[in-house]
Amino acid sequence: MGFTIDGKGNRQKPVNAELNLVPYIDLLTCMVAFLLITAVWTQLASLSVSQKGPGTDSDTLPVADEKVAVVVHDDGFNVIVGNDQKPVPKRAGALDFPALAAELQAVKRAHPGKNDLQVMSDDGIGFDALVRTMDASINAGFPDLSLLDAAPGS
Repeated sequence: MGFTIDGKGNRQKPVNAELNLVPYIDLLTCMVAFLLITAVWTQLASLSVSQKGPGTDSDTLPVADEKVAVVVHDDGFNVIVGNDQKPVPKRAGALDFPALAAELQAVKRAHPGKNDLQVMSDDGIGFDALVRTMDASINAGFPDLSLLDAAPGS
């Protein structure tokens, strides 16, 4: 197959061209390797949190089992055990995570069989504060975390 370059019709060049696929295959190989590596890192950096609240299967708890919760808000923390609340205010304008950890360890000593804890937060609380709150809860001995909205129904 050929085509003419000028109107005289005496020059014809073949249209057949070879396509070099090596750079394309190299690019796909790099992308697959990158995606596999990042998939492993996302699994290592995940937090195990379930959502339990009103209207879920968590309503089947025994009556004697007290609820343990941490409410994160702009003024600090509230540690709730049953009907009792213990405020943990901010220190120097920042959330006091060491005081929260000490309070949660005291709750764990008082309730050694309790493993679940609810973390509730206001809408304006940052992700870093929630993660540090969950870390303090796990380190205090509450591995079964639930993440809830502080104001249900809003």
